Amino acid sequence: MKILINGETRQFEESKTITCLVADLGLEPKMILIEHNGTALHRSEWSACLLSEGDRIEILQVAAGG
Repeated sequence: MKILINGETRQFEESKTITCLVADLGLEPKMILIEHNGTALHRSEWSACLLSEGDRIEILQVAAGG
């Protein structure tokens, strides 16, 4: 399965949820925002969102500042 993550095509053996994708990429869930095919997702939606061939994912890192 091929999906686009931040403009880069990535190949995965099997379909997975956003939650699994975040874990596989080694990202800290509390520090990122996810957009799936142009729609921002709340963290509570990640486990129900099953990725499909050709999906577009944008991952935004949250940075604290002051």
